[in-house]
Amino acid sequence: MSQKPVFPPKIEIAFGQSGESFEKQYGGLVNANRKNAGLNFLTIDANRHGSSVTAVVKTGSLITSIPSAMSIMATEDRDRKVGFTDLLITAEVNRDDFVPHPVAHQYVLNLIQSLRKTGWRYNLYATDPRLKGQAAFNQFKQSNLDPDYQLSFEQWMALPRPLTWEFYADHTYLTLTVDRDINHLDPAKPGAYFISLTFQPREEAERLQVDEKDRDHWRDTWVKRNLAYRAERNIEEAKLRTQGIAIDTDYKDPPLPPPPAGQRNPVIPNALK
Repeated sequence: MSQKPVFPPKIEIAFGQSGESFEKQYGGLVNANRKNAGLNFLTIDANRHGSSVTAVVKTGSLITSIPSAMSIMATEDRDRKVGFTDLLITAEVNRDDFVPHPVAHQYVLNLIQSLRKTGWRYNLYATDPRLKGQAAFNQFKQSNLDPDYQLSFEQWMALPRPLTWEFYADHTYLTLTVDRDINHLDPAKPGAYFISLTFQPREEAERLQVDEKDRDHWRDTWVKRNLAYRAERNIEEAKLRTQGIAIDTDYKDPPLPPPPAGQRNPVIPNALK
């Protein structure tokens, strides 16, 4: 019988880190899948062994701690040799299969507050109207909740699944997704929750928005594409203004990431500032 692995209290992982160095750091805890064309998948699955860890994610200057992480899966682009390019962390409220809904509600609110204190800010898609608080809730519902908007327990239970929060910091996107079992939605009885956090560098996200042949030079078409996105946002915001809905003019889209050697970021026209 194989011995049950012993997990350290925390697992550290960073973008740009190689799968090889991650394996050296955590040894037999890492399951490496290198059978896919061009991609390596490195996974630590603590939950499989009845355990959990604190995942510590390094993105540039930020260090983000995710408590009660069940699994950590990092994707490495083998051909580009840029280290990890995507990261998926699953987390749990506690070790029980079922958890009271108020406990899950408070756990997620606390997690969001922790992310905000770390430096993660609300992120809107380029076509989304710039809204916050109640206005954002009314517009986006569960699809992109303002992290500074405190969902009541009644709202928490009434919203369709899954609930998502979109963040940005350190030239990195972060999506928090909270899903739950639709067969256990009685507020007076425990429910089953599934929590995941997906990290992706802006560089990687921008690459995936263009055809494969153009990915190494996505900056060449960025202005043209984003002028079209901004036009969509402007139309939507104009409609909302006629309804008396305030636009959050203080919201700024995140800056472009630093360019690789030999490239420059495009000059941002006034229409996109």
